[in-house]
Amino acid sequence: MKKWCNRVVAIVMLTVFSITALAENSLHYTVLDADEYKLIVNHSRSKVQQLLKTLQAHSGQNINAQIAFISQQLLDIPYIHTNGMGEGDWQPRSSVYKPGGLHVKQNPVYRLDALNCQTFVQITMALLHANTLAQFDNNIVKIAYGAAGNPNGDIIRYYNRNNFTDADFNPINQRNGWLTDATSQSVLAPYTKSTSAIITRQKWFLYQQQNRAETVQVLAKISGPAMVQRFMTTYAALRFPHFDSEQISIRYIPKEFLAIKQFNRGFQPNQALLDKIPTPAIAEIVRDVKKWNINGIKIKDIIGSELTVSHLGFLYRQSYHYGDIIYRKISCAYAHQLQKICHVTSITCKKNQCNELMFSHATDAYPIGYFWYQKSNGNYVCLPNRPSRGVRYTYCNRVVQTPFFDYLIDYQLGLYWNMDVPSVLGVHIETLN
Repeated sequence: MKKWCNRVVAIVMLTVFSITALAENSLHYTVLDADEYKLIVNHSRSKVQQLLKTLQAHSGQNINAQIAFISQQLLDIPYIHTNGMGEGDWQPRSSVYKPGGLHVKQNPVYRLDALNCQTFVQITMALLHANTLAQFDNNIVKIAYGAAGNPNGDIIRYYNRNNFTDADFNPINQRNGWLTDATSQSVLAPYTKSTSAIITRQKWFLYQQQNRAETVQVLAKISGPAMVQRFMTTYAALRFPHFDSEQISIRYIPKEFLAIKQFNRGFQPNQALLDKIPTPAIAEIVRDVKKWNINGIKIKDIIGSELTVSHLGFLYRQSYHYGDIIYRKISCAYAHQLQKICHVTSITCKKNQCNELMFSHATDAYPIGYFWYQKSNGNYVCLPNRPSRGVRYTYCNRVVQTPFFDYLIDYQLGLYWNMDVPSVLGVHIETLN
């Protein structure tokens, strides 16, 4: 079971985009389905316009309510395990989409047919401060780019992406006024600790050269050799401040401060501390780089760099009345022969009013390929079998919302994933401006 979605880790996973791998003079690259690309781009841009029109009716609400509303509009969009973002055919120096650009990685700059945790955050942030599609385009570029000699976030290239949440995404979006580090600068500061990592961006690029077909993905076969050449030469010799090596530190609220372990192995929320968390905010799951490994291999030996953030999503506050469904909880366990079985329970408000700190995020916590849909009796299920024809469905791995405490103590496949895994240290908070 996986519980991370940072894009720099996604290079170790298989793609879900329809692609055909080709070899050209022993230089490997991937040719994407250009027609599918156009459909995804057109669908996504149309959906953004629809969302912006819907959001105009809520423009008078406070920012907390707006984030809650946007998150709800994106619920159930399926999770994409890799290639959730590329540079598409976007002109490199255009703040709005203009086709015709040529890039090393030509998956869409943004897409709304599928999301991972970081693209979900970026799209939500871009929607929050946009009234038009052009404003959204400009926002998404500034939010998602800015690294490696691109301080204004106005150049679209693979190596200019804010690939590292801790070293790129956070400081660049703080500098641009989108975010504020609330973990070290607010009432949370006395409760925090610090951890660090050495970010080696250049080495990360070099590691990707070992599997070029997963990185060099083009919309036309004729472009493949040139993009392989660009990736193997230009990208191998990038020189920017802190590009070879940068030590970063990040502060976090230890997980045991938020969820207090009980003698019966359950957990009690530290409600006083949870109430201090400012909203709306981005919550980032912080890891200990010395303990973080996948199948016994340290993360830096898989991707070429250390990093401290493995997952992120939005925090906001929402009120429910007695009997309201707060969320539908999925609990998965191993049955016979390691088969996974998942049960769905509706968690309702059992008081006159429930004031919840909610967490919305794109998750891959559930078994891959399991389907999420509503049965004829009204109950929701998470099953390995596709529903019968005519039944609307998505995947269990998708955009969801849940109380943040419930997320922290989520129990899946015999493990409290956040609380039991030693590499998970706690939570870093970035408030939205």
